Amino acid sequence: MSLHGYQKGSITGDYVRGGLGFAVTAFPVAFAPMIGTFQIVFVLIALVFAGFIGKTWLRAQTRFEVDDAGIRALGPLGKEIRWPDLAVMDLRYYSTQKEKDKGWMHLVLKDRNGAKIAIESTLDGFEAVLEHAASAASKNSLGLTQTTTDNLVAAGINTGLAARDL
Repeated sequence: MSLHGYQKGSITGDYVRGGLGFAVTAFPVAFAPMIGTFQIVFVLIALVFAGFIGKTWLRAQTRFEVDDAGIRALGPLGKEIRWPDLAVMDLRYYSTQKEKDKGWMHLVLKDRNGAKIAIESTLDGFEAVLEHAASAASKNSLGLTQTTTDNLVAAGINTGLAARDL
């Protein structure tokens, strides 16, 4: 069994970005006289930033326990997926630069009962989680998208599964 969490550095950056975005959009609503339409737009944008801060807090509070039986999200919105019940594995890469050499991966796991666990590559020990998930996908003979298969290969993991046609 292994326990994984998000490193403080990656979470701190998200708090700063969310806080600055919230401050920049909420400050004019609170202190500057505006025309109604602009106030509504600024309030909606401020709510998006507030939601981002809330999501970041949830990520900071969640730990992932991984073993041969499955993966468990331990935290405010705890969930569990047993590897034999894994029905969907989706791995995407998001580039932060035009050259695509910098970015992050986003792993989504779903079971047959509808439970969903999403993990970003900033998670400490992401590679170990990815290896467990890929092994379970292989054992369950899941059809993976070409994108997921390509990203697994890029991460150095070979499942031996062919991509499904979409």
